[in-house]
Amino acid sequence: MAQVNNQVSADVDLYVDEWTRVMLDIWKEKVERLRIIRSGAFHESFRSAIQDVEQGKTITMRFLSYGLFQAHGSGYGYSRDNGGDLPFLDKDYRHRHRLDVRRRVGPAWGGYLSSGKPRKRRDWFSKKLYMSVMAMKEDLARIGADNLSKVLCEALDNVESTYTL
Repeated sequence: MAQVNNQVSADVDLYVDEWTRVMLDIWKEKVERLRIIRSGAFHESFRSAIQDVEQGKTITMRFLSYGLFQAHGSGYGYSRDNGGDLPFLDKDYRHRHRLDVRRRVGPAWGGYLSSGKPRKRRDWFSKKLYMSVMAMKEDLARIGADNLSKVLCEALDNVESTYTL
């Protein structure tokens, strides 16, 4: 029985390590595809940690909070208490203040050109994370079921051998 528990633990450890590595790769690829790489700091900020806890394992994924602003299409000028009234998204306001044309943003020596378009959501993680967590749940259930079936088969073989005359 201890051998089976060790095998289950080894299978789960291997699966969780690989799932975490693949998830970070997927996120980085999505960030690259959506071109959320101005300085590279966000792209390089992805980290993970796996900890053994009493109930099993805890996976911690870390990245710069800038990524959340990109995913939600928010950032400078947006606040919780604005009641949804964001004048800089109004087409006339944008035209009057020349926000609808490409312009230099940032310091004169190293800024970049804005698109002239309002911010849009660039959701790089929530759908992928949800789908991957659901897949992980199914895979871990399968790993547990496979190992449980091995234990039951071994137990039945042991019982059969004791009754064989």
